[in-house]
Amino acid sequence: MIDQNKIDLLLKYILLTAGQEDEYFDRGLSAIHLIKYLYLADYEFAKNNKGETFTKVPWEFYHYGPWAGTAFERIEPALLSIDADKKTIVSTKFEGDYIRWTCRNDRLFDDLSEKLPISITGTVQKFVHKFGNDTQGLLHFVYKTEPILEAAPNEFLNFLPEGTEVENSSENLDICQTLSAKQKKKRKEQLRDLKDQMRKRIKEKKVKPQKGITPPRYDEIFFKGIEVLDSLAGEQILPEEVPVIFSDKI
Repeated sequence: MIDQNKIDLLLKYILLTAGQEDEYFDRGLSAIHLIKYLYLADYEFAKNNKGETFTKVPWEFYHYGPWAGTAFERIEPALLSIDADKKTIVSTKFEGDYIRWTCRNDRLFDDLSEKLPISITGTVQKFVHKFGNDTQGLLHFVYKTEPILEAAPNEFLNFLPEGTEVENSSENLDICQTLSAKQKKKRKEQLRDLKDQMRKRIKEKKVKPQKGITPPRYDEIFFKGIEVLDSLAGEQILPEEVPVIFSDKI
């Protein structure tokens, strides 16, 4: 049975995780990013829970990979409930506008971290930090996951690994599960480790040199291009000596 509370909780956590990144990181996520991160969380969770996903939504292979209409419908109400910023961006490349969501709330991020299984928080932090709103990179990664590779367009996705027995999904950690004092202590230590790892990845990403920047080649084509650009600016002003007359009022 679909768990709307878990869908909302996970959507909030995904956006808040993006909000934890440094200022240089574009924290805005659109619906396609939110849905794909939600899918990856379900996918990773199902690996350790005999094919049982966290949200229980029926994922299907749609035009842009995994899709769930139930999850899509929960984006706006879930994110508005945490006062997320909604920005409509006019698209000049594609038909129609699109929406980007942003939210930075450290206290709420910590609070939701304690309500989600460690496998979920670790997965979300890892992939959001890796892809952000890089749609192409995110989709390329998602298309290579097993449920997508094994399905045809418009088919529902199967998260159950081949040869896995279904009974006794005892590894499924429910957010309503009561933890002992010892378990809570261990969980806080795990969450602290995750946050430390996240800060480390952010720091490494910040100082990492940019790739793909090729220095200009100063050849004949380069200098001819400079001449063309100069010509577009109008006639060149040549240096010369001319008399200058100042007004008596100066």
